[in-house]
Amino acid sequence: MTLNHWAKYILCTATLLVTLPAVSQTDFCNDTAKHSKLRDAMWAACSQDDSHKVYAACWAYQAHCIECKDNTGYYDSWVCGVMYNLDRMNIHDAYHIANTMKDDLVRRRDVVKDEQYLAPKMLGHVYNACGNIPGALKEFEKAIELIKGTKYEKDGLSFLYLGMAHIQLNNNSAETLKWLDKDLEELARNKDQKDYWRGLTDAYAMKAIVMFKKRRYADFHKYIALAEQSDAKNANPQGDIFLPYARIYQTLLNGNTQAALAEVENLSNLKERYLVSCDIYTYLGNTDKAFLLQRELMHTRDSITGVIIAENIQNQEEEMFLLNQKQKAARIMNIVLVIAMVLALMLIVALALSIYGRRRYQEMLLTKNKELKRAYKQVAAADEMKTDFIRSVSHEIRTPLNIINGFTQVLMEPNAEFEPEERQSLADTIGKNTRQITSLVNKMLALANEHTKDLLKDVEETDALDICHKALSAMPPVNPDRVSLELVDQAEGHSKTLTTNSDSLLQMLGNILENSAKFTDDGYIRLILSKDKNYFHFTIEDTGCGIPSDKIGTIFNRFTKVDEFKEGLGLGLAYCHETVAKLGGTLVLDQTSAAGTTFTLSLPIKLKTNN
Repeated sequence: MTLNHWAKYILCTATLLVTLPAVSQTDFCNDTAKHSKLRDAMWAACSQDDSHKVYAACWAYQAHCIECKDNTGYYDSWVCGVMYNLDRMNIHDAYHIANTMKDDLVRRRDVVKDEQYLAPKMLGHVYNACGNIPGALKEFEKAIELIKGTKYEKDGLSFLYLGMAHIQLNNNSAETLKWLDKDLEELARNKDQKDYWRGLTDAYAMKAIVMFKKRRYADFHKYIALAEQSDAKNANPQGDIFLPYARIYQTLLNGNTQAALAEVENLSNLKERYLVSCDIYTYLGNTDKAFLLQRELMHTRDSITGVIIAENIQNQEEEMFLLNQKQKAARIMNIVLVIAMVLALMLIVALALSIYGRRRYQEMLLTKNKELKRAYKQVAAADEMKTDFIRSVSHEIRTPLNIINGFTQVLMEPNAEFEPEERQSLADTIGKNTRQITSLVNKMLALANEHTKDLLKDVEETDALDICHKALSAMPPVNPDRVSLELVDQAEGHSKTLTTNSDSLLQMLGNILENSAKFTDDGYIRLILSKDKNYFHFTIEDTGCGIPSDKIGTIFNRFTKVDEFKEGLGLGLAYCHETVAKLGGTLVLDQTSAAGTTFTLSLPIKLKTNN
């Protein structure tokens, strides 16, 4: 069978596949009689040499299987083509058919998951036919792994073991017997498989052949008897593979050499004819004839491997001379290539170092540029902050100064006469604005010293309740008729002593109370002192206007004011937030709404210091 003819067959198959997309396999054909007839006709065609009838039979059966959605029968038609060519040693054609079937299995992998073992199985047969024993064993090992867990394992795994034994039949009898034992074990586990007796027949027949090759003729007669007993129960004796070969050896041992040689000529597989004939002539002691048959078999094999081996036998001395010359030339070329590769590698390394250096320099420039941009932004932000600070401070200080200056001039007028109440009101206004300026200056000084002053140096034991009294006394005055000041001691009955910086604590409470006084017109301002196992908590509640939602996230930032029209620099809460962290505590906005605001300042009872 030529590759050209088989290409036509494959093309027809591909055309049908385009028009009839394959789906999942059904176990039974709707027309079993027609199915069996087409299948038997296909395998029967393989016994003759008319390749056109073989292709036609394969095509008819394959088209029927596609129509019936029978993947098993569909791939049997491919297997038929491979085995037909192997029987006639058309190895190239068999190889191409097997690979085309493999491509088809890959393309339809999602539909034919269980049939994937067929590709390595058929390639293993091809490699075995052309003498590539390692390649054949490797493919059969793949097939064994792929068939496990599929619906074909029960009926097919034992035949794969038989195939592994057959591959090594002529070169490693120990391995052959090992795989035959695995085959028999698998058959014993699955006595209900459809080809059980046929499998048993082939296994015993091959064991008999091994015994013949090992010249253990008593064992040969034992195993061929077992094979014949199994074949008597075999429903498909035409499917026997190895029993016909074993019967030839039996004829030879019975002393009928000519009949044995005649039976060899009836074998369908050309390769097996040569191998069995070699065994017969070896048994008869005619080693020259056996060698000539082996040599002829190598020439007959239609494979590159066989041709090279045969040519090497004929031209060994010439090939060895040419090989030595090639090796010398190869060594010289290797030296030249190594030198060239070293030079190329050095050039590549130099280029890589150059590129790496440039990239590093560019990265450094980019990094420096980014740093300069960040520094510029920081300087610009600092400059803007300084400008805002000067503007805010100027406004906050200038306003009370103008008031003080104006009222002072009024008091100093020569002819000015005031009632005691008016004079007291003027004095109160001047005092209030003086305290406002003093408070602003104190806050700026405290914030300016905050980064440089080591608050932990002045840590001492402090009476928390006493600090609360002082903070309430020092806060700006409120209208007592409308706003009540309350101090709640929830730590009553417990020690009021904590270790902290008392001046900083008083300053922080004063800042928070000052904010409450600034924004509370009615209700109360309440300072609550509480204590737990590790902390004193100073909670300041008020019924002021609350903090707008868009300002909550920034109230602890410097120069942030809740109400731009209220006096102050926006430094009080920033100072408190930064200072309390240095003293190991926290300042938290508990809640704020239109009904009021609550802050909680917490400090540890025992402040840990480096001392």
